[in-house]
Amino acid sequence: MLGAATTLRDLGPSLPREAEAELLATVIDEAERLNRFIANLLDMTRLESGAVAPNMAPHDLGEIVGTALERAGKILGTHRVAVALPADLPALTLDAVLMEQVLFNLLDNAAKYAPAGSAVRVRGWREGGTVHLQVLDEGDGIPPGDEERIFDKFYRARKGDHVRAGTGLGLAISRGFVEAMGGRITAGNRADGPGAVFTASFPVPARQAVLDTAA
Repeated sequence: MLGAATTLRDLGPSLPREAEAELLATVIDEAERLNRFIANLLDMTRLESGAVAPNMAPHDLGEIVGTALERAGKILGTHRVAVALPADLPALTLDAVLMEQVLFNLLDNAAKYAPAGSAVRVRGWREGGTVHLQVLDEGDGIPPGDEERIFDKFYRARKGDHVRAGTGLGLAISRGFVEAMGGRITAGNRADGPGAVFTASFPVPARQAVLDTAA
């Protein structure tokens, strides 16, 4: 980022318009990446210090998914995105800000590890007293035996001799936030083809479950 910014500062007036626009885009992309890095560090610090106090309230999961997808639009720009959420999913007691960050981290992870042009899917369903939300990609999947390790701090999967760029904090933060909201998150490989699948599960609020039973 510093190199692009310095070039833009020193040579901007003499650069062709296309070159100037390309350098500016690089500066913006790197600044956004730095912002995400700092945000992840702050979130992890909050988790480790016990300072995360979820603001729990009933929320429509579809609205949170929509907000997270909009925020991740640039990251997912080279991917096909598909969403399947039943219209009758019950409202869940969540912290909307934390849940949006969980989804953003999962979408960011999918975009990072799946090839351009592949599909990233978000789907949800209710199973008894639990609502499940999944993010699925079409990447190489999770190395066997690392299904739990992938949530460790600073874990980054390798592809051959190459380690993907990133802080290795996004999934650890996602697990911390989900558990702080009374949910559970797991990782695995898809059974229907290549790719990873992350599943966040939350209990249906007791009042809603009673109403559904009465109905």
